[in-house]
This record gives sequence, structure tokens and C-alpha cells, in this order.
Amino acid sequence: QPITRPFPTACCRLVTQLPGNSNCMDCGKLNPQWATASFGALLCLDCAGHHRSMGVSISTVRSLTMDHWKLSEILQMLEGGNAQLSTFFRRHGLHPGATNFSPSSTLTQHNVVQVRYKTKAGRFYRHQLSQHVQSVPFPYVGRRQQQPNKRPVARSLSPKKSRSDVPQQNSARSRTLLTQTSNVGF
Repeated sequence: QPITRPFPTACCRLVTQLPGNSNCMDCGKLNPQWATASFGALLCLDCAGHHRSMGVSISTVRSLTMDHWKLSEILQMLEGGNAQLSTFFRRHGLHPGATNFSPSSTLTQHNVVQVRYKTKAGRFYRHQLSQHVQSVPFPYVGRRQQQPNKRPVARSLSPKKSRSDVPQQNSARSRTLLTQTSNVGF
């Protein structure tokens, strides 16, 4: 059984400051207090309910303040972010303003926000974020600049995907996150 603990306060501050994380990933409401750890994104209470109904095989939902988290889930939140996921979905035409839905598709402008997490692209993102987090060294020293000469894992898994389709290691803004705080306890 993996060790779990409340979401560390210092980590929570950093996660809420990531680009796009001041609003719910799905509906845009301010100050979301819930998260889909599977996708590293923040959600409002209503959208968290929709994610819970998808099941944990699609989206693992946690409260930032009330639930206990595994280390891997905390890292997924620190390495993910709403802006990163939103950019990924936009690149794949999985956003409310998309007009490229085929007539035979189950996707429509009305259901794309909920259905996109179940698509092949959604599964790819979730898998790549999880794989990336497994490669993060511990103790965690924050996001690192992606090395341009280093091929991401996803290229070997899916040669048709571009480098921009892989969850990115964004910047050094949280470089000393877990080394500065002793309340992480993992």
C-alpha cells in the first residue's frame, strides 16, 4: 500500500500558481479546489463530480484540502497543469470551439469537455504524464528545462506524435520545491 498524506501546503501554493490553474480546467470557474490527478489539472466541485463519474480508470479525483495523496499524484499535479493540458487538447481539436467533429463521431461541441478524457489522445496524455512522473528523481527538485537533444519517451512509443504531444517539463520556477519544505514526508 503506497504511503499517502494530505497535499503539502507548499506544493498546493505552487500548483495553484501554475498557468491556467486559477480556473477550472473544464468550465473556467475561479479558484478550483479539486483535481484530476490523472491529468494533473485543477477542477471545480461540479466538474470533479463529472470526473468521478468517469471512474478511476479515466480520472482519479482528489480534493486539494480534504484528501490524502500518493507521491506520484502530487508529482503529476506539479508537472502537469491546466494550461499544458488545455494546449494539448486544443492541438488535438478536443475543445469546445472545435469544428472538426466528423458526423460519425460521438464528440460534439456539447459533450467534448467530458468525452475528451476518454479519447485516444486523452489516454495518451494520461499515460505520458504518468510515465514522466516515474522518471522524476527523488528528492524532487522542481520542474527542469527539457533538454533539446534528449528524445522524449513518447517518440519511441508513438513515432507519429510530435515532441509537443508529450507532457512537458515546463520551467525551473519550482526547482527547490520539495527540498525547501520538510512537510512532504515521503
